[in-house]
Amino acid sequence: MAIPIPQRPSGVLLGDPSAQVTLDVFVDLQCPHSKKLWPTLMEVMNAYKGKSLGLKTHLITLSNHRQAWDMTLGLLAFADGNGDRFYQFATHLYAHQELFYNGQFRHKTQEDLIRLIAEQACSLEDINKAQFISRMADDDIYIAGRTPIRYAATRAVWATPTIFINNADDVPVNHSSSLAEWQAVLDALI
Repeated sequence: MAIPIPQRPSGVLLGDPSAQVTLDVFVDLQCPHSKKLWPTLMEVMNAYKGKSLGLKTHLITLSNHRQAWDMTLGLLAFADGNGDRFYQFATHLYAHQELFYNGQFRHKTQEDLIRLIAEQACSLEDINKAQFISRMADDDIYIAGRTPIRYAATRAVWATPTIFINNADDVPVNHSSSLAEWQAVLDALI
């Protein structure tokens, strides 16, 4: 079955939208390897601010990360199409990832999870909790959440984090790479 044309392309952009060097990163909000990558990825983007570098983050949910889907919906609801808000809340969720581990939710419900996500959003900004929870259930948020996994399938992405640089998947950086290792790769391209 072909993937239908989405309203918006997959991914949330940070950096130069017409960059000569692009990073496409597939992450899962509950993945410990994605969490390890995230601060370095943000360092990379800060180090190349104003340079021709663009990052597109694609949220996918791995089957063994049960809370990640609702976390994704919460992140998309918080961002509401704003890239800066997306990266702000994603950074916050990764910093508090231990709250969302499977063991923490062994005897909790999906409603408990949704309330926790809303509480985390409210801790960043004075927002109406009920409206936030309602926004998480909106159709456009659902579609925005499912689009990246469909795109990931076309790229043969099956694990997180997966990194593409200028659409190449054989890259010498991963979740354990330092800023200096990223710079060694990117400086040769920019």
